[in-house]
Amino acid sequence: MDTSEITKPSLRDLFYIVFKHKIQILAFFFATVFVVTLMTFMSKPTYEASSQILVKVGRENVYVPTTGNMNPVVRVDREEQLNSEIEILKGRSLAEEVVKSIGPKVIYKNLRVKESGIQGATANANQQEMLVDKATLNLQKELEVKGIKKSNVIEVSFKHQNPKMAAIVVNDMVKFFLDRHLEVHKNPRSYKFFKEQSQAYKDKLRKTENRLQALKAKYDVTSLEEEKRLYLTQEADLKNDLNQTIVQEAETKNRVIQIRQQLGITQKTISQGREVEHNPYLINTFEARLVELELKERELSGKYPDQNRLVQNVREEIRIVRNKLKEQDGKRYGKTIFGPNTIYQQLQEALFRNEADLMAFSAKKATQIAQLAEFRTKIEKLNQVEMELNQIQNQLDVDQENYRLYLTKFEESRISNAMDAEKIANVSVLESAIPPLKPVSPKVRLNLALGAFLGMFGGFFLAFFMEYLDDSLDRPEDVEQSLNLPVLVSIPEFKG
Repeated sequence: MDTSEITKPSLRDLFYIVFKHKIQILAFFFATVFVVTLMTFMSKPTYEASSQILVKVGRENVYVPTTGNMNPVVRVDREEQLNSEIEILKGRSLAEEVVKSIGPKVIYKNLRVKESGIQGATANANQQEMLVDKATLNLQKELEVKGIKKSNVIEVSFKHQNPKMAAIVVNDMVKFFLDRHLEVHKNPRSYKFFKEQSQAYKDKLRKTENRLQALKAKYDVTSLEEEKRLYLTQEADLKNDLNQTIVQEAETKNRVIQIRQQLGITQKTISQGREVEHNPYLINTFEARLVELELKERELSGKYPDQNRLVQNVREEIRIVRNKLKEQDGKRYGKTIFGPNTIYQQLQEALFRNEADLMAFSAKKATQIAQLAEFRTKIEKLNQVEMELNQIQNQLDVDQENYRLYLTKFEESRISNAMDAEKIANVSVLESAIPPLKPVSPKVRLNLALGAFLGMFGGFFLAFFMEYLDDSLDRPEDVEQSLNLPVLVSIPEFKG
């Protein structure tokens, strides 16, 4: 067998070691259990009193900005809110208030501090301060504050050897916490701020109203919108009349030009008859018809394009009449009798009439232009007054809105102060602490179970450790493994 080989211990080897050192194992086991039991029953019992606090959504979660529209902003974060309240409960200042309220020597009767070496009142003050500091630290060590999962409840627990004192400390802690909660969340200056701002905006609102009344009295404005609407209506009507007058003037002027042109080409006298075989009145009729058609063609050409059907029809009639006249002119013979041209006379009468109308339209247009300028001046003045009134009215609306907002916030602040005075908050005590009947430590069953567990495994560890230190050869297997020689004979040991 190779000496370098290491034989793995079997289950039999383990049982051999256990039975070999069974006395040491049992001795260690019973000694450990005895010591743990003795310490458990000799230690002083510790009691734990607890109280529960409910944290709700309340006015503490509402933030009111002092500018802008000042709409309240509700901030609800359950975890953040609970953690904030827990930190307040864990704070040193709150624990120190409880210690000072009850007394450090009352909470911890055996509390001692080192002598400072200073005598007199200063020494007593320093000693009392040191006692408070030490008691505060001890209280914070024994204080447990935690939030209950999936709820808005905070549990405050405190451990003390006196069950009544544990309950007193917890209840005082909760009482001081409620006061501190109100102190932390309230804003003592908000009431004064909103009161001053509401009064300031009230005075500003009164001044703006006086400015508005003074401006209305200055311009004698009763109903600005109605007056402006009346002026605009009159201006629109006047514009329509002026446009019609301009159109009529242009048409009349065009007719005057056309009549003058026609007079320039129309003879004052025309032939009244001829000594011919045919009737001379036919030529006069054609000529009169030609003049009428030419006037009509000029008038239609001024209104419509050349491609218009009416213009084309008139021109076609003119062509036909001219052809007829040419045919009749080719048949002239004999003596012609001349007389006044009635068409020329009619054109002169039409010229005089249209010139008079043109002068009337021009005078009417000038009058309407002057009236329109006057209305525009009045409307522009009204616009300036309206602009100034709108500025003051907008300022008045802003002042009214701000005054209402700050007045509302002032009332809310007053109510909040009254609620603070009555200690109305979003935290309330669900359950006050009562003196516990059973201690939380020592835990007898748990300590005995741990002692037995420790004694058993400690005994096993001791047995294997002793076996590790033991270099004697007790079994044939040990001889073969250590000396690498076979065992031929084994002689048992006889005792006695």
